[in-house]
Amino acid sequence: MTHHAPNRLTTIQIVDDDSAMRLLTRATLEQAGFAVIEATDGSEGLAQFRKMRPDLVLLDVLMPQMDGFTTCRRLRALPQGRETPIVMLTGLDDVESVKKAFETGATDFISKPINWLLLRYRVMHILRSARLYEDLKVSQSRLSLAQRIARLGHWHFDFETDRFECSDTLRNLLGMAEKTSIDSPVDLLHNIHPEDRHRVQKTLEDALCNRHPYQATFRVAVQGKIRHINSQAEIQKTENGAPKTITGIIQDVSEIHQAEQKIFRLAHFDALTGLAKRSFFMKKLSTAMRLTEQSRNQLAVLLLDLDRFKRINDTLGHVLGDHILLNIAKRIRKSLQGCSILYPGSASEDYCIARFGGNEFAILLPEVESKEQVRGIANQLIRDISHPFFLDTCEVLITTSIGICLFPNGSGDHKDLIRNADTALRQAKTQGRDTYRLYHPSMTGPSQDSLVLESDLRRALKNDEFVLYVQPQVDMRNGRVFGAEVLIRWQHPRQGIKLPGEFLPLALESGLIVDIDQWVLRQACRRLADWQAYKVNDLRLSVNVSGKLFARTNVAELIGDIVEQSGIHPAKLQIELTESTIMQNNAKTISHLKHLKKLGINIAIDDFGTGYSSLSYLKNFPIDTIKIDRSFIRDLSNSPSDMAITRAIIALGESLELSTICEGIETLQQKEMLMDLGCYQAQGYLFGKPESMDKFSQTEAKGEQEEKKQAFC
Repeated sequence: MTHHAPNRLTTIQIVDDDSAMRLLTRATLEQAGFAVIEATDGSEGLAQFRKMRPDLVLLDVLMPQMDGFTTCRRLRALPQGRETPIVMLTGLDDVESVKKAFETGATDFISKPINWLLLRYRVMHILRSARLYEDLKVSQSRLSLAQRIARLGHWHFDFETDRFECSDTLRNLLGMAEKTSIDSPVDLLHNIHPEDRHRVQKTLEDALCNRHPYQATFRVAVQGKIRHINSQAEIQKTENGAPKTITGIIQDVSEIHQAEQKIFRLAHFDALTGLAKRSFFMKKLSTAMRLTEQSRNQLAVLLLDLDRFKRINDTLGHVLGDHILLNIAKRIRKSLQGCSILYPGSASEDYCIARFGGNEFAILLPEVESKEQVRGIANQLIRDISHPFFLDTCEVLITTSIGICLFPNGSGDHKDLIRNADTALRQAKTQGRDTYRLYHPSMTGPSQDSLVLESDLRRALKNDEFVLYVQPQVDMRNGRVFGAEVLIRWQHPRQGIKLPGEFLPLALESGLIVDIDQWVLRQACRRLADWQAYKVNDLRLSVNVSGKLFARTNVAELIGDIVEQSGIHPAKLQIELTESTIMQNNAKTISHLKHLKKLGINIAIDDFGTGYSSLSYLKNFPIDTIKIDRSFIRDLSNSPSDMAITRAIIALGESLELSTICEGIETLQQKEMLMDLGCYQAQGYLFGKPESMDKFSQTEAKGEQEEKKQAFC
């Protein structure tokens, strides 16, 4: 039976030599909403069938030249006639005639004289049954195709009759030839990998014996290749709840298994060395610490840092540097195996050695007997790593410093353990390198923490560990982003992202803030140059400059050189200074500001209203923008004094023809109140939280493309 367009009437073909019979049949069926076509004999009916493809045929048995039996047989021989319902109209009520009708392929028969009132319902019932049959065939065909695509086989076992059936796909997946006799589910275990067979056989036999569902995964060997198979089955019960049959499926999940393994390796293991990544190591370390507490044993963590490795990359290049790192990883593995701590191929080896990033490694010793044993291992590692590398025509010597922390004596949790081992590592670094130190609580203190942080900060500058974030600045009238404030974050190799408050105070105290400021300026100008080159939205970046940098006599020339080297339009850069910075050395500050203004760079006063500037001097400073501090915005709706100060600052900015930006806007109420006061430029969580520079750039580039499309349309 064929599918037709939804609006097409169901077509019934009448093949009968009796014109009166055709007339009455036609009238009855058309009244029921069917389309009817007529043929006067078998030959005409066959020709008409080929052309019109009716949905059902009413075929008279007794006709001249070609009777109904012959016509039915020939209809069934046609490709399009194999599934079409054929109903024989016969006045012959003997059993032999009915039997012959079905033998020639008839779907049903209707005896004459015909009950015209019931004819329509009989035809509708036969059509409905034919459609259900066709839908079932289509469904079975699709299911079979889906199973082949999904590499899915099935089997069925009857507990009462011991009858077993399985699909051809199942045989193929398990590598079982068609000749192989399969009489029960247990016969499916023939090609299972020897290491998996006992487990799967026990699972299956237990399910069959106890009449309960099961699920198992195993490997099979098919034509010399290993396939990973997932198998599961469920029990079907009688009305009384007794087990009746069990139906199971198997699926080839080899590709899924391989993909999962690949994803797992990519997620948890370093691509260069094959060692565990930090996150995976930390997870396993936490588990090992819980087991250690239960067993009342002790474990140790060793952090290794290759001494002065940066000079290797700077001198020999990163390719040879990576080559050395790969071989260092191999030496660590070999050294630990030689100490009989980690054994080749053991499950623990996959996570007990990790690369934390750059030239830092971590080792977990899950079971140690004493401090002396750990010291011996550390000494062995130092010796094994220090063997020279021969690269082309040169010999390279590498040394390492090691920090050690024991558990449970040395820390409370896995983060403390790593932090304390890192403290011990810094001690080893400061005391000559090429040595190890075992953590002791006396190592941890305010001064020690400060020294470690300052050391880390210096390393961060050398290793380019800082990243730029930005917070968008918007025009509240239309929501358009016109610029962004640059914010700095520290991607610490062991402690993750650090916010400015965690390191800038020390950077200011140590003087490192000057180098950090210059790094930020260069990176911001480099990104502006990228936007300018790729014609991204016309945005301005605001960069905070510390009083330390601004106190330098050549600060204006320094900033000018950075802008010139980047090739950006100076107006795209805005320098933000605090009130206190501006008020220091008034005459010198004015000179710097005028120089920057002459270059075309914008100047903004950050956190305006919180300092001690004299408003009478403000008109003397070549300022473009004042930024109202978030402290005034926070309680704007509840504090009359904050409202008055904010209104006054906005009025001051307007009178001096300065742009005014409000910081820290978090609610719609704050936005509406500020717009009522006449301030239209703002930044804050309401419009966007700080995000990475890359993400911000992608968002703005995409937004510009959408604007261009709309403008074009």
